[in-house]
Amino acid sequence: MGAWRGRGFCCRVTVSGRTAQCAQRRGVSKYLKIHQRMMPDDMARPLIHDRGEARGSRHLEASMSDSPVIGIMGTGDFSRSLARRLVSSGYQVVVGSRNPKHSKAFFPEEAEVTSQVEAASQAALVFLAVYPEHHSTLLELKPSLAGKTLVDVSNGLRINHDGPSNAEQLADMFPESDVVKGFNTVSAWALQRGPRDASRQIFLCSNSSTAKSSVTQLCRRMGFVPVDMGLLSSSLEIENLPLSLFPSWRIPILCTLFLFILFYLYNFLRDVLQPYVTAGKSVFYKMPIDTVNVTLPSVSLVMLALVYLPGLCAAFFQLWSGTKYNRFPNWLDRWLACRKQFGLCSFLCAALHAIYSLSLPMRKSARFKLLLAVRQMKEGDEVWVEEQVWRMELYVSAGIMALGLLSLLAVTSLPSVADSVNWREFTFIQSTVGYCALSMATVHTLLYGWDRAFDPVQYRFLLPPTFMLVLVLPCVALLGRLALCVPSVARRLQRIRRGWEKTRHIRFRLPEDNCRNILDDVSNV
Repeated sequence: MGAWRGRGFCCRVTVSGRTAQCAQRRGVSKYLKIHQRMMPDDMARPLIHDRGEARGSRHLEASMSDSPVIGIMGTGDFSRSLARRLVSSGYQVVVGSRNPKHSKAFFPEEAEVTSQVEAASQAALVFLAVYPEHHSTLLELKPSLAGKTLVDVSNGLRINHDGPSNAEQLADMFPESDVVKGFNTVSAWALQRGPRDASRQIFLCSNSSTAKSSVTQLCRRMGFVPVDMGLLSSSLEIENLPLSLFPSWRIPILCTLFLFILFYLYNFLRDVLQPYVTAGKSVFYKMPIDTVNVTLPSVSLVMLALVYLPGLCAAFFQLWSGTKYNRFPNWLDRWLACRKQFGLCSFLCAALHAIYSLSLPMRKSARFKLLLAVRQMKEGDEVWVEEQVWRMELYVSAGIMALGLLSLLAVTSLPSVADSVNWREFTFIQSTVGYCALSMATVHTLLYGWDRAFDPVQYRFLLPPTFMLVLVLPCVALLGRLALCVPSVARRLQRIRRGWEKTRHIRFRLPEDNCRNILDDVSNV
């Protein structure tokens, strides 16, 4: 707020131009003429100041703003994106640089680029957007940063299991400041484009509840969702999050690759190598498309069965133990945690199988075989075989239905879709619709096999057809599901899952390492 005092009257004018209070004693017209010459119209004044204006106006605006001045140490890509995001959220931003003149062109005009000492003295909350090995260069700013909130956005080069974290080391360097770990899981692109194009969650932790609360408010104003991770001791876990490479996908991907190689070699032996060895017929052209197209549905159906088998194992384990309080074995616990990834791998193989199947008629070898069959056809040969026509129609229809249901499962597994449905709707889709997809895929495979299981010619190298091996796990899963639908079994399982126990004693045991369930000690219910 600025004040102008003249002889005989006093006038107070706000910088924003919204209010003006003038207490006039005499000489009103004279004052208005002088005031118009000295202060231009507020509507003609630009909202964004030029860089050449004095810094005093910026300090004046910062003092009038309800938002604190946010400082950023560093001028890299993350700093520039963070500055743009903060400015668009309505914050006053001051950037500390070792070379302010060179760095001004890379930041928005609304942000002030100055020296690190001046930026640290102006800001109430400071983002340290520098590499952790350069934190020691900021020690000269310790007096200016005392009592202020420091947000550490750094990450390490590799996963650190032993500690200490970068944030903990920073807290030791600046004991008089409040260190908050956060914004390290968000990329510069996500900051620049906004939370709609990336994850909205920001993980925060700090030993100061006041500092963490101020950063939480800042996150919400920027459009992100803050997640409180507790004390600063959790910073090691937060720093390891961006460095993890698909930790929950490792087992499903390895299982998919193993099944693909296994079934591919099996189909290669039966469909490519056997004709060459026994009759000298070279059909190696089948390897890129035909053999792959037979392998993909095999992998997809087995992977889909692996999605529902762990749930059946868990149910039968609870029926056998008579309680839900006994922890599952470690292998079953890990298997249950990977069901979503198994299902998505199954959907990928099914989608690729559909694309490969559509491309079969476009091959030159397929057109050549069709012309050859027409030339070899004799007059009187039966072309329309009712049984084969019905088999193909039903086989294709069942495959389309299975792929459609798998697509529905894949879409509902997305976090944005899963958050829009309640728990009952989600379990109905993932369980009931999932078993329908497994049933349709099994019917699709049975129609493909038809009566080939009883044809001795199909047992090449004394090896059974591929579809017979593929049907083992899906049939086990479907039969296990039917067993759990028996009324007496279903009622007993429901009672167990609602807390009923076969005995009145609960045996609690400490879990082993890397286990999620908790049980130990003995108590009476």
